[in-house]
Amino acid sequence: MTPTPLGIVLRHDKTGFTFITREHLKTWEFVHYQTDSQHSQQILCRVAETEPLTEYPVEFLLDTGINPADVAEFCGFDPDEFKYFMTKGVVIGYFDESLGEFINPRMNPAAGTVIHRSAAEQLREINKAQSGEIGSATIGEIAGTDFEVVLSVKDVVSQHLSVIAATGAGKSYTVGVIVEELLMPRNRAPVLIFDPHGEYTVLDAIANDSRFWDGDYKPKVRIVKPDKIKIRVGDLETSDLISIIDDGTMSDKMKTLFGSACRTLRRDGSRGGTRQFTRSELRNTVEEMRDGNNDSSIEGILWRLRKLDNGIFHDHEDVPIVDYLRIGQLTVMDVSGISTGFQQMIAQVILRKIFDARQKTENGTYTRDTPDKYLPYPVFVILEEAHRFAPQGADGGGVAKSKPIIKTILSEGRKFGVGICMVSQRPSKLDSDSLSQCMTQITMRIINPADQEQIGRSIESVSRDIVSELPALAKGHAIVSGVGINTPTIVRIRQRYGRDRGASKDAPSIWVRESRTGRAGQGSGIIPDPELDIGV
Repeated sequence: MTPTPLGIVLRHDKTGFTFITREHLKTWEFVHYQTDSQHSQQILCRVAETEPLTEYPVEFLLDTGINPADVAEFCGFDPDEFKYFMTKGVVIGYFDESLGEFINPRMNPAAGTVIHRSAAEQLREINKAQSGEIGSATIGEIAGTDFEVVLSVKDVVSQHLSVIAATGAGKSYTVGVIVEELLMPRNRAPVLIFDPHGEYTVLDAIANDSRFWDGDYKPKVRIVKPDKIKIRVGDLETSDLISIIDDGTMSDKMKTLFGSACRTLRRDGSRGGTRQFTRSELRNTVEEMRDGNNDSSIEGILWRLRKLDNGIFHDHEDVPIVDYLRIGQLTVMDVSGISTGFQQMIAQVILRKIFDARQKTENGTYTRDTPDKYLPYPVFVILEEAHRFAPQGADGGGVAKSKPIIKTILSEGRKFGVGICMVSQRPSKLDSDSLSQCMTQITMRIINPADQEQIGRSIESVSRDIVSELPALAKGHAIVSGVGINTPTIVRIRQRYGRDRGASKDAPSIWVRESRTGRAGQGSGIIPDPELDIGV
């Protein structure tokens, strides 16, 4: 079927082309034209901006009670003159099947070229995957249409993902949609979420939702509460241990003695290897270093070692990495209520173990004979509040403990099948190098100029027109760009299947409801304040 003409090209320049149309098009709508060459091609384009072709004289607009079109007609003007628009378009290109991407023809359409509105036939090449096939993630629809936007899970997972949005724009909701897609029978991904606020625990409903079932497949959801998170002392590096026990008063001599004790313990392994050690062994080794001249330093170290008895650190209990990353399983690591420093340390230890397991499984060091470390498939890790784990610059006077391993995975994880999704509402506080390694981007409303600048500076596929669009995005809408899709697109994120805990609280409704129950402020209505000398 021949598409209905939308407009005709007036002129073009180095920034794009302008066409005349009676349709008032939205920015980021897709249009196309047909080339006249021997091998005719459809060239996909995007609407950049629009303005009236002819403006009403100011005098026609002074009386709000009179329709300016009626004034124009009364004065002898043709009312149709004011119904046309000059619309700026930007060429995306034609889709090359062999390359699997859009190729810009390096020229704009000539004057007189007919422009058409793009329908499903022209838009299908925007997606790298087809809805419902293995490796597809249907996250929503192109804004203003019912055309589904489908990400390539292979590209998203292997080359990392960022989800960036201001508070309240739908960031966590969108992550929930992505997780739902990853746990569908067509993907069955092993997913681990670092959850600093405990907001993703609602995803446990996925396990009992029949929409995720297929034959024998039924996804599993494992919620790991803070009191169940255990770190084995022997898995910590010397610098980690010092950062835990040092309150800022530990002398250089103490640090040197303590480092020597740690090295002594690790060298006790057979054939010069390394071994695990317990807190008791660490204390005993420190004690054995007394020589009569360092008693005060030894006592200072032993006193500080009590900080390892806080419930998180254990002698033998370990993070069960393989159990956390089963096929078709979501593990939500709820680290809410744990200090930022310990959250970073937990992330560091777990990410280091994941990377080690994947790297050494790939090179054959770990086999089925080492079931607690053998991880024979790619995995996906979501870091909510990613700026906590990989902050920009120094963090509190030093580098965040989790930042080095995150940067290692972002740069090398593709080779070993470890994908990371970085989620943040403050990209200006997120390490720019880390953000630049996320090759698929879902960017929602961003108002803060510093955050916009960081996005434009860090993400290669984000152009100036994308950055300028960010403040105007509606809630639940996102610009999706990068390797997971063939061209940047504004997407209306689909509805989640399950519950959402990320929505803002309706404070007035809660106050009124609580007041009516009679629980808030009873008796005389005067509540004694111990800080004030008032009695009832």
